[in-house]
Amino acid sequence: MRSAAWRLGSVIAPGAAATAAACALLALGCGPGAMPASVRHPLVGSAAPEFHAESTSAVTVGVPGTRRTRVTVIDFWASWCASCSRTMPALDRLWRDRKADGVAVIGVNVDASEAAAEAAAHELGATFPIVADLGQRLSATYGVAQVPLTFVIDSAGTVRWVGRDPESARRAVDVLLSERSAGGRSVFE
Repeated sequence: MRSAAWRLGSVIAPGAAATAAACALLALGCGPGAMPASVRHPLVGSAAPEFHAESTSAVTVGVPGTRRTRVTVIDFWASWCASCSRTMPALDRLWRDRKADGVAVIGVNVDASEAAAEAAAHELGATFPIVADLGQRLSATYGVAQVPLTFVIDSAGTVRWVGRDPESARRAVDVLLSERSAGGRSVFE
């Protein structure tokens, strides 16, 4: 009995067999695959609103990021948000795992005080930069009606994914990083 790989190789030209195998692995979920579904939001597919703000740790962050930034993740959250207690640690793991790959994660806190933002970030173990959006101007600019809400922005400044699930945000980041390594160019190069 011949293997499936042999049959695949006999039907497809030899040079294309490796490509077909890679596509089959992607279809089975062994790779970044397709962009996860976003929530309906007017910014998906549009340019992310530009901003620069000082984080609670006195680091300036924003969109566009630095020349090295390949993907920016912006998460709007609050200390009183029960779902944020799941989202924040997951995004912190994403940031620690992928910051060397050019992934920036920015938390935008909508609490009434910077002290509340810092205390909640510390309690949730967030080590990425936190911006206190005291007047909720940034939230309004991004069209945030409820928290948590996460935006994934590519290196060209386009909002590619919006949602509330941190694992889907991670998959969106992986897709963007794979697109970039497959030959896409950053506007910062």
